[in-house]
Amino acid sequence: MYYITLDLEWNQAYAQKALAVQKRLGCRLRGEVIQIGAVKMDKDMNICGSYQVIVKPKHFTKLHRHVSELTGITQEQMDVGTPLPEAAERFRKWCGKDFCFLTWGPDDIPMLKENLNVHSLPGAWLDCVYDLQQIFNRQTDGSSKQRSLEYAMEYFEIPQHLPAHDALNDAYFTALVAQKLDTPKGVREYTAAHGDFLEESVIGDADAGDDGYVTIGELLDDELVKSPLCPICKAPLKSEDKLLHSKGQKYTLHYVCKQHGDMLLTLRLHRNFNDTWRARRAVKLADEAAIAEYREGIARSNIRRKTMRKRKPYKRRTATRAPEANRGAEQS
Repeated sequence: MYYITLDLEWNQAYAQKALAVQKRLGCRLRGEVIQIGAVKMDKDMNICGSYQVIVKPKHFTKLHRHVSELTGITQEQMDVGTPLPEAAERFRKWCGKDFCFLTWGPDDIPMLKENLNVHSLPGAWLDCVYDLQQIFNRQTDGSSKQRSLEYAMEYFEIPQHLPAHDALNDAYFTALVAQKLDTPKGVREYTAAHGDFLEESVIGDADAGDDGYVTIGELLDDELVKSPLCPICKAPLKSEDKLLHSKGQKYTLHYVCKQHGDMLLTLRLHRNFNDTWRARRAVKLADEAAIAEYREGIARSNIRRKTMRKRKPYKRRTATRAPEANRGAEQS
């Protein structure tokens, strides 16, 4: 099997332009890919090939000033780039048949899939992907922090002799980090597309053609939230705990599988382009520390609710009216 490190650069439009384009297309388009960079390694982690292409966008055709400053890509380069359908097909053929992607962070593959969807192109060939950032954390200090690629390079004393924010350069640096790790072992131990999750999906994604949820209550009442199945054995999960609502429209619920133990289901809610709701739904195994943290959150939310109930209702002050006799005297 080949390991392919992948990095993308994408152009963004200003908010009003982006919203207008998404409404016209009827799907989400947060940005358009303008550069694909990839490095291929064999089963022994030896670099054996690279791919790079500048992509000409179809909808966000004016290069954002910040993107140009960050990447060094110019409007002229972008204007003569390869259209995405052609660039993606060449890239797919270059990848071959037996491969998996390694990305630094979870953003690149969803962005590329989003772009392919706008062009009505299949994206299933992108599904075998592992977040090398997760593998790095597991094989170093076990942290759950989001570490930058530059941090990992410094950790392994890899000199940054090429400019950053170039898709091919960043893919190359990601490959150098992968060589310092036991990447094959990390891939074997990987539980799902984003590290610790047994199952992850997006529900109610109207931007991608699904029916969005009109209200949050409707979303929380969905069977995938109320009555989920264990991702491992498909048995119904049971819960007697309360739903924990955290900042940023995050919801968490504790479930138990008789065979596989405690699990936490999390929902991160977002607005679709048509003002309905979608959620990134994830299920993961939970140890005693995670359950304790969840229940502490429930306790804190209960205290906040009790405090709110004890507050005295606000009484609106009204102007004191003058007695009738006095008012009459004032008028005479």
